[in-house]
Amino acid sequence: MTTSVKMSSKNQIVVPREARDALELQPGQRLLVNVREDGVIEMRKAADDPAARLEGILPRAEGEELWPEARGE
Repeated sequence: MTTSVKMSSKNQIVVPREARDALELQPGQRLLVNVREDGVIEMRKAADDPAARLEGILPRAEGEELWPEARGE
């Protein structure tokens, strides 16, 4: 699939619906961007962060982050 997108005045692009549907992308999901030496930009669906999926499930103390060790902090 190849399609054209236009960069906005804020340097943003919209991922075409066909690409979002094919990759099952959801709002807020991260994409990895790679610029190759030949001028090609590659975008890939980022792997899910298991710690991020669990955040908010359990109550936490005021001002305390959930599992900072899991995030490498």
